[in-house]
Amino acid sequence: MRIVIFGGTAEGRLLAESFRGTELELHICVATEYGASLLPKRENIVVHMGRMQEEEMEDFLAEISPSYCLDATHPYAARVTENIRRACEIQKIPYIRIYRKEEDTSEFASVRKEEGTSEFASVRNVEEAAGFLQDTTGNILITTGSKELEKYKVIPEYTRRCFARVLPTVSVLEKCAELGFEGRNLIAMQGPFNEEMNYALMKQCDIKWIVTKNSGKEGGYQEKCEAALRAGVNILVVERPKECLAGGKDTGEPGTDEETAEKTAAQEKVMNLPRAISFLKQFLPASEAEKRKVYLIGMGPGNPELLTEEARKCIQKSQVLIGAQRMLDISRAAVKEAGEKPVFKSYLKEEIADFLREHTEYLQAAVLYSGDVGFYSGARGMKELLTDFQVQEVSGICSPVYFLNKLGIPWDETLLASCHGKQINLIPLIKTHKRVCVLLGERDRIARVSRSLLAFHMDKVKITVGERLSYPEERIISGTAADMVSGEFDSLSVALFENDAAENGRIAAGIRDEAFIRGKVPMTKEEIRTLSLSKLGLWENAVLYDIGAGTGSVSIEASLWCPSGQVYAIEKKPEAAALIKENKIRFQAENLEIIEGTAPECLKELKEPDCVFIGGSSGRLIPIIREVRKKNPSARFVVNAVTLETMSEISRIKEEFPEYREMEVIQVNVARSRSLVGYQLMNAENPVMIASFGPVSG
Repeated sequence: MRIVIFGGTAEGRLLAESFRGTELELHICVATEYGASLLPKRENIVVHMGRMQEEEMEDFLAEISPSYCLDATHPYAARVTENIRRACEIQKIPYIRIYRKEEDTSEFASVRKEEGTSEFASVRNVEEAAGFLQDTTGNILITTGSKELEKYKVIPEYTRRCFARVLPTVSVLEKCAELGFEGRNLIAMQGPFNEEMNYALMKQCDIKWIVTKNSGKEGGYQEKCEAALRAGVNILVVERPKECLAGGKDTGEPGTDEETAEKTAAQEKVMNLPRAISFLKQFLPASEAEKRKVYLIGMGPGNPELLTEEARKCIQKSQVLIGAQRMLDISRAAVKEAGEKPVFKSYLKEEIADFLREHTEYLQAAVLYSGDVGFYSGARGMKELLTDFQVQEVSGICSPVYFLNKLGIPWDETLLASCHGKQINLIPLIKTHKRVCVLLGERDRIARVSRSLLAFHMDKVKITVGERLSYPEERIISGTAADMVSGEFDSLSVALFENDAAENGRIAAGIRDEAFIRGKVPMTKEEIRTLSLSKLGLWENAVLYDIGAGTGSVSIEASLWCPSGQVYAIEKKPEAAALIKENKIRFQAENLEIIEGTAPECLKELKEPDCVFIGGSSGRLIPIIREVRKKNPSARFVVNAVTLETMSEISRIKEEFPEYREMEVIQVNVARSRSLVGYQLMNAENPVMIASFGPVSG
């Protein structure tokens, strides 16, 4: 099937992108060489360059004889649209107008009225705009194009006051120079531009008025208005001309209804871009129409120059770009075509999946992620949500790898971790690894870790922070915990911790009793502690309650077994709580929190536990279990009993909680050797009963 498309606009380019390489034969008409250069080069795309009058359009359509003619010209090109429509009517070719939605200006106008500090005005055409601006003062930013630039010459001192932003083509620049727009007053750039770019330009040129057309989202209209609001710049909008639809009647805003206003007399239709793409897809073979591809793209550390060539190509091929604003900005800076593509701002998996299923007009989409899609990336789990799409993962350079290469440190000999959006205990990692490289995630993270390092007497650890990595303002700073304790860094920074005194990383069961500070407080001994922790079935990020913690020996060892978890040492005696604090510092147990109080009352505000060790219950074993079960019915328990009274309470558990009837109970008798007159005698310790019940998980 043969299709003619008029328009070097964003819509024209996206139509070409959507159907390049398909069986549709596309003839795309653009006015300028620059417009032609932005179109994809494929065998099924034929580009026709040059402006046409109505008669020329008739001859062209008669020669090509297309099945449909799509008018994707600029919404302000009313005369061109009328010529295309008449040519189609004469040649009896079905005509489709691609309608660009007009942005609502009422919000900007009301904000200006409320603030009373600047103006928001509208006029019907460029002539009225120039007349309006004659009575104003201050610099003017003109963003209405070069075609009608001559009309602004009526403004007093226009060559000094007016700054024209136009397309960067030789013919346009020559025309502007003839009119007196040159040097600092001529800005030749391809748009659309984001809010930050517009804002910077307005501040740099000391702009007081911006004159713009309401060219919709595709033309960057909202970004211009938002920047003007921030910069305190007055806005003058040239209203969009009423489009002459079938019978010369204005249908309001066509293209928003699913059916779309159909014009029967001339077989006309008015559609928005997604509707037009869906309309043309019906003419593709089933195998082609069903192809929908999603690229999950790692955008690297931030500098557009570090984007991989594969990523650039995938962005070029995609018809829509999805991601957080920073990722969209990187794509625009790295790939010139990216600025012309529709975008969807989101980083939520389910939201992105819903968008892709709803917008079936996009045959190829790019979802953009920072760093690499395989390193602590939001891309994780995305593929599973898109089983009905072809999903291709595209690698990028992650910030820690860039950072370590910059420092000359092998990253395969460094532990990599991330604090983005998650709680992680860094001290256990730093304690057991010579090098730990971390994505920070929060501005004060370094200060907090530095305070912990000082508290745990780890003041020799070297800290190196990389801030704004890969950007021109990149900064790398090193120091000790004392140097960094009051520092704040960008939340996207990366930190390297180097600990020459690191342990070997092996967590051995059974810390020797003499390693603990004991005082006169009872302690769960080494053999019983090892068995009890084994029965708890702990895992790396488990949450444990140690009730009746004593010296904290169980809490301390559990915290080492669960470096990414949380351990609560619950103790009602002040002297015991003080001992736990001393042992916490000795063993650098960052993930141990001491709770002074009596269980079960003090449990209410704590995190939901996965495991509970009860070494002392003060006769309140059953109420403690009830309170824990309110928080997590699936929690696993281990109870130590030395006295007959506690053993009796354990027997009652089966009566109170039938689900624990299959609890495991063992009795442990430990005897230790001692020397006496050259002989080794065995001294028996008190027997200990260990009851364990509840599901084992992890």
